[in-house]
Amino acid sequence: MPFNLDVLRLLVENLNVGICVLDKNDRIVIFNRKVAEQLQQDKDRVNSSILRCHPERAEPGVLKMIGELKSGKLEKYEGWVHFIGRIFYEYIYAIRDGVGNHMATVMELHDAAERAEYLKISEDWKPPPEHGRGESSPRSPIP
Repeated sequence: MPFNLDVLRLLVENLNVGICVLDKNDRIVIFNRKVAEQLQQDKDRVNSSILRCHPERAEPGVLKMIGELKSGKLEKYEGWVHFIGRIFYEYIYAIRDGVGNHMATVMELHDAAERAEYLKISEDWKPPPEHGRGESSPRSPIP
């Protein structure tokens, strides 16, 4: 079977890492099965704003980070996420064309429970604040 767009879609859908891809307008174009499972959200996030995945109070920080990724001021963001009792490590970065124009923003969400357990034993470990409940809950994809 020749490689085509359908193969690419199946690949992204079946990765064992959460993937969320934003277009140039910060709208979700890919929200794979794994990220939906990790964040306990429906896959109907596609075509909604990334801001709908965050509580309203987080909007300024999310917009600032995405703006800095788009402009090139920030090459990447990575950090811990504690979401409803689960520990993840996220990588967020821009995809650029051959001349450096921003084409998309990608978030990879990796299950990091094992890594966190190792760090608890070997280093000073401070878990990140928990998100996903109460005022830290994501909003509906439909405004």
